[in-house]
Amino acid sequence: MLEAVWEVYATTLANAPSDEQLLSEYQSLTSKLQINSATRPRVIFARDTRESGPALVESLRDALTAVGAEFVDHGILTTPQLHYLVRCINTTDTEHAYGVPTERGYYNKLAEAYKKLMQGVPSIGEVTVDCANGVGGPKLRLLTNTIGKDMFNCTVINDLVDQSSKLNYQVCADHSFFLGCR
Repeated sequence: MLEAVWEVYATTLANAPSDEQLLSEYQSLTSKLQINSATRPRVIFARDTRESGPALVESLRDALTAVGAEFVDHGILTTPQLHYLVRCINTTDTEHAYGVPTERGYYNKLAEAYKKLMQGVPSIGEVTVDCANGVGGPKLRLLTNTIGKDMFNCTVINDLVDQSSKLNYQVCADHSFFLGCR
C-alpha cells in the first residue's frame, strides 16, 4: 500500500486526458520525487470477485510489464490480506518482521491472536455470517478452519464467489431505505 500522499499522484495519473499528458505527468513526478528510474519497481496485487476484476488485472499486468516492473499476482484476496502481505514484505529481514508473507501466514497469525485473546473465555456459540457472495466467504471459511470450530464455530452463508452477478445480491445495505435495515 502506498502512503496517503500518493493518492493525489495516483489521481493525477489516472485522470490524464491523453497518453502524452500521462507521460508528462509521470516524468514530472519522477523528477519531483527524485525516483531513481534505474531501480526496478516491485509490485504485489490481488483482486476481489467483481466482474471487472479480470479486465483490471490484465490492464495492470500490461502496464507493469510496459514499465519493466517486477510483480506478483496473489489472485483473489481480501483487502486486509493484501495489507498483511505488503507489511510482511516491507518488514522482511528487519528487527520488526511482521509475519510470513503468504495467505497461510495471514490465517495463522490471526488464528494465534484469536486463540490468545479468547483463552479462558466461554464460547459464544455458533455465529452465522452473510458474506454477500463476495471474497470474504471462502476466506472466512479458511480462517474458521485455521482457528478451529471448537474455538470459533462459524457458518458462512451467501458465498457464491463463482457467480459474480450475485455479488451483494439483496444485501441489506443496498436495500436499507426500503427494508429499514440497520
